[in-house]
Amino acid sequence: MFRHLRNRLIIINLAVTSMVLVLAFSAIYVVALGEAHRRQSVIADVVPGYTQIVIQTVHKQIQVEQQESLRTLLASLFVTGVAVEVAVAILSYALAEAAIRPVKEVYDSQKMFIANASHEMKTPIAAIMANLEVADIKNNQWIDNVTQEVQYMADLNQQLLALARAENSNKTIKKEESVVLKKFVEEIIAPFRPRIETSQVDFKLKTQLRSGKIKLIKNDFQQIVSILMDNALKYCDQKIIVTLTSKSISIENDGSKISAEDLPKVFDRFYQTNKSSEGVGLGLAIAKTIADHNDWKLQVTSGETTNTKFTLSF
Repeated sequence: MFRHLRNRLIIINLAVTSMVLVLAFSAIYVVALGEAHRRQSVIADVVPGYTQIVIQTVHKQIQVEQQESLRTLLASLFVTGVAVEVAVAILSYALAEAAIRPVKEVYDSQKMFIANASHEMKTPIAAIMANLEVADIKNNQWIDNVTQEVQYMADLNQQLLALARAENSNKTIKKEESVVLKKFVEEIIAPFRPRIETSQVDFKLKTQLRSGKIKLIKNDFQQIVSILMDNALKYCDQKIIVTLTSKSISIENDGSKISAEDLPKVFDRFYQTNKSSEGVGLGLAIAKTIADHNDWKLQVTSGETTNTKFTLSF
C-alpha cells in the first residue's frame, strides 16, 4: 500500500516537472527561432554595398549557422530536461519516503496492536465460552444473549487476527506450488457441500481450462476462495455458479444486488451492504489484502439485471 502511495507521489512530481519543463523549453525555443528570423530579415540593411550574389551567399551561411545553433539548443534543452527529471525523481523518492515514514510507523503500530490484542483476547473469550457450556443453562434469555454476543466476539477476534496476519504476509517469503487447478478448487469447495445441500442451492462448477496444472500459493488461494464461497452462500437465493479458467476464478450468486454506491466499498473493513446480515464485515477485506500481496486482482460486479460476481485473477 505504501509502496503504491510513494510511487504515485513520485509520478505526480515527475508529471508536474515535465509539464513545466515543456512549457519553459518551448518558450525558449520559440524566442530563439523568432530572433533568428529577425536577424535574417535585416541582413540586407547591414551590408547595403554588396552585390546580390554576395548577400545570398551570406544569407545561406547564416541560415546554416542558425539551423546548427537551433539543433544545438534543442540538444542542450533535451539533456537539461533529462538531467532535471532524474534529479527530481531522486529527490521525490527521498521526500516521499520521508513523508510516508511517520504514517507507516503509525500504521505498523496499529497492526501490531490489533494482532497482540486479538491474540490476548483469545484466552478470556475461550474461558467464557467454556464456562457457559459447562453451566449448561437452558431456556434462559439472558444466558442465550450472553452466549450469542460471546460467539460474535470470538468471530470478530478471529477475523481481526486473520486480517493482521494477511497484512503481514507480504513480509514472509512464500513458495508457489504446482497444483491441478480443478481438483484443488473441488477440494476447497468440498467443506461447503453440506451447506449447499442443506440450503438446496443450485450449485454449478464450470471449467474453461487450457492446462491442468498451474503454479500458485496454495494457502492464500484457498483462503480467498473459501471467503468468497462463504460470502456467496450467505447471500445467494437459489443459485451459485463457479467459473474456472487457467487465469481466474469467478463466484457468482443470484442473491441481493449491490448498488453502484456500495460497489467501491465492499472490500472496506467492517463495511456491510446489508447491516442486518450476520458476520463482522472483515472477510472481503481479508481476501482483498491477500490478493493485493500476491499481485492478484480481486474485482466485484453487480447490477439490476446481472448477478453479483466476484472474480479473482491470478
